[in-house]
Amino acid sequence: MKEVLARAALALLVAGCAFMPESQAQQKRRPSRRATTRTRPQPVQAPDLPDEPSVVSTADEGQGTPARRTGTRARQQQQQSTQAENERLRGTVRDLSGQVEQLSGQLKQMKTDQQAMYDLERLTRAEQRAEQLRTQLREVTDKEFQLQERLAEIDYESQPDAIQRRSALVGSLNPSSVRDAIAQQLERERVRINKQLELLAASHTRLEASVATADAEVERLRQRVEASDQAQQAPPTPGTDATGAVATPQPSPSPSPAQPPL
Repeated sequence: MKEVLARAALALLVAGCAFMPESQAQQKRRPSRRATTRTRPQPVQAPDLPDEPSVVSTADEGQGTPARRTGTRARQQQQQSTQAENERLRGTVRDLSGQVEQLSGQLKQMKTDQQAMYDLERLTRAEQRAEQLRTQLREVTDKEFQLQERLAEIDYESQPDAIQRRSALVGSLNPSSVRDAIAQQLERERVRINKQLELLAASHTRLEASVATADAEVERLRQRVEASDQAQQAPPTPGTDATGAVATPQPSPSPSPAQPPL
């Protein structure tokens, strides 16, 4: 029994001595992870061959490309935002300019319409005044005609035979005094009618001049109204709008510069 145990112990001792050199050799061959550092591969430029294209390594450039792309993209976005803001401002300016021109045209059209209405009102009043003056002139003419007829009758009645016949109709003891009274009465009426005719002649001359002036004013205003109507009915000329205002050319938006590829 003792011999068996001794043999077993001796076998274990021999096996342990044989295993220890192998484990030490493996520990020497295994590299230390803490002491080693990974080296970054350096770009190697291949020599240029006479008839073959050259190959250049871009391993290092690839590491800085994302930062450059980010900065380029930010600048491009800022430029696009600035251009969009400028285009928006240009559009606002164009809209405001169009509104100002439209309001100016409407104001000019309102002034033109107001002037046309004022001229038309003046024409109506001038026509009414001219008609009133012509009516007064006709009345004066008729009055003159009546007075002249009465003056002719007075001349006939002033004849001695007519006075004699008239005095015979009056019963009187003194026929001569009756004839004298009739003659004086007719003479006074003749003087009064002559004064009225003089006044009517002056009025007739004044009314004729007023009627001529009123007719000239009516003709002038009528031509002005007709010219205004023709100007409104005429088609607008090239370069002008419907109100006659000169159309201002609108500035065209400037083209955006081409964006560089990302």
